[in-house]
Amino acid sequence: LKHSETVSEAEQEVKEYLFLAKKVHYNYNALEERRVQREENEGAASDTQFTEYSQEPTSEELDQIDIPNLESIHQPDHYKARVERAEAKIALEKERRRVTRDDLATAYDKYVRAKEILQAKESQIQEIEEKSEAMKGDLKLRKRRWMEFRAAMSVISNLKFDETLNIKGSSGQIKFDHVNGTLDLIVQKDSNIENSQQKDVKALSGGERSFTTISLLLAIGEMLETPFRVMDEFDVFLDPVTRKLIIDTLIAVGEGMPHRQFIFITPQDVSNVESSPTLKILKMKPPERRQVAGGHTQQTLEFSQQ
Repeated sequence: LKHSETVSEAEQEVKEYLFLAKKVHYNYNALEERRVQREENEGAASDTQFTEYSQEPTSEELDQIDIPNLESIHQPDHYKARVERAEAKIALEKERRRVTRDDLATAYDKYVRAKEILQAKESQIQEIEEKSEAMKGDLKLRKRRWMEFRAAMSVISNLKFDETLNIKGSSGQIKFDHVNGTLDLIVQKDSNIENSQQKDVKALSGGERSFTTISLLLAIGEMLETPFRVMDEFDVFLDPVTRKLIIDTLIAVGEGMPHRQFIFITPQDVSNVESSPTLKILKMKPPERRQVAGGHTQQTLEFSQQ
């Protein structure tokens, strides 16, 4: 009887250990299935899957687990080594992910700093965009003002050109082509005769071309803010009457602009021009040429002031 009780207790103990073994095996299989599904779903395991694998197995599920052949069971050292390898993998994964409370706090601090940097960059971008829009508006305003200023320069140059030509009884017009960057002159020899209009300056005589050139220079010079203005041989091919008109005009223009200095160079006689506090006449003496040993030489030119 005592032997029978001992056997019964041993069988009961075997059943309990077998139940625990099946339960462990069931949980292991459930964890393996979950791992496979997580890898297939790229790590996105749902809460439903976790609950399903965490519940207690039923008796039918335990009965379906086959008892392994004892010969196929490895020694305890084998499973111990597997457990150690698994623990090492877990520790390595934790180290890689650094999933600790301190790491979570550090990650939050990094998030806060990154958010502040992002907001600062967005503020800078907004400021740059506002400045860019302001600069575009300023550029449009400058272009509009430049076009207005250019149109005013064209009108004033035309008026001055025609005014200078009127001294000789002529008239004219400057046609500006701002797109191609060119200009054309239209000269009417007699302001009262429309048929005397010439669109080709080459058709004018030498004196008329010289007078037209001076008129153009005076017209354009009205818009130039240069401290010095020089004209060399401006009275070439001019008849005496026209030459006197041009000289008187140049002197009047120069006296009307005391903040600028005008220099007029001419090889012709200027004895009929009188000097004044604002007008100085410098006349060069004719050079003396003489034959010396070694070739021709020329003396230094001296100026005399009238």
